[in-house]
Formats: sequence, C-alpha cells, structure tokens
Amino acid sequence: LEANSDIKKVVGIFGGRFQPFGPHHKKVYEWLSKQFDDAYITTSNIKKLPRHPMDFKEKVRHMSKMGIPKSKIIQEKTPFVAKSLEKKFNPKTTAFVYIFGKKDTGRLGGGKYFQDYKKNKNNLKGYKEHGYYLVAPHMSVSAGGLEVSGTAMRELLGSEKYKDDREKLFKKMFGYYDKGVFNMMTNKFSKIFEHKSEPKRPLKKKWNDGKGKELLQ
Repeated sequence: LEANSDIKKVVGIFGGRFQPFGPHHKKVYEWLSKQFDDAYITTSNIKKLPRHPMDFKEKVRHMSKMGIPKSKIIQEKTPFVAKSLEKKFNPKTTAFVYIFGKKDTGRLGGGKYFQDYKKNKNNLKGYKEHGYYLVAPHMSVSAGGLEVSGTAMRELLGSEKYKDDREKLFKKMFGYYDKGVFNMMTNKFSKIFEHKSEPKRPLKKKWNDGKGKELLQ
C-alpha cells in the first residue's frame, strides 16, 4: 500500500470501434466496472463505410438503450489513447487500465507506455507516465440461435437473409427494441451489404487525344 500511496483511483477503460456495440461488449463493461473504482467506454467519431457505419452520437444512442450510462461513453480520436478522459482526473493520483482483446495485447503491449497491469498492480503510476493493460475475459453470448460476434450482428442488421425476422432478432440480440434506433441501425448496416454486392465496374482509363484533351475510354 505504501508503494501505491500516490494512486487514489484506478479507472478501467474499454476502447473499441463498437460497430455495433453488442451484449458481449456489455458483459465485458459490467465485468470491468466491478474490477476498478470507475469504468468508461471509449470510441471514435469516425464515420466511413464499410468499417465505420455509425458515428459517435449514433453509437451512444444505441449503447444507452442497452443500459450504458451516457456519461460513461467518451469520444476519443483513438480509443486506446484516452486524451478526453484524462481531463476528468488528476494525472498524479489516477491510473488508467485499458482492456485489450488477446490480439491487441501483442500490438499495443510492446511499447514503453503500456505495462502489464497484473505485474504492476502493487506499484501503479499515474496515467501520464504509464497506461496499463489487462486482457478482457471472453464473454460468450447467444441470441436468437446466433453466437454473438461482430460479424453476426452486422449480418443481422444488414443482410437480406434476416429481412423477415429482423425486428424479433434485434430484440433478442440487443435486449431492447426502439423503432427509431432499429431503423437507424438497419439503414446503416444494409449499406455495407449493398456495398459488398455491387458488381465491380471496369476502371475507366484516361488517355490524351494529342491536342491536350483527356478522353475517357
């Protein structure tokens, strides 16, 4: 405890794209909020098909319907660099612990800033000096006969094969039904599948007619 005397608060951070946020993400967040003094979700405002159909406000609309307090969802340029969240806390007395998936641990755990939380939990430093990482437990969730994953959720929201059962499956998957949010999300994700199914058109080549004019072939 003496070694830890400077750190008064440990904050857990669950960062990600959340396109979309699902029941397995909710379970991870609930687990995180029990591990530390406080817990937040960090995500970006990028909006670009096909990987980012929903912007930050749209994600918040959906997450809050699933029971995540709006005050706990923070917009960050990069989810694993919580610069906006830092403004809420004292850098000398607050430690940040980021939840990583197993695949991200190798990618983000190799630098000097991120340290293994379990190895350092008795001697934590403030978030300016170090951030800590902890591997999230795998939360297996089934809904409507589907093992919940990012791919399964995107298919449910956008694929033609779920067209007739979409509303019923949406409620089973996300635990609520709100017509406005349902319409917003299905509209967003159906565009991904339209995008995928479009036939590739041959690229038009530009060439010059010798008089300075560019002509399309």
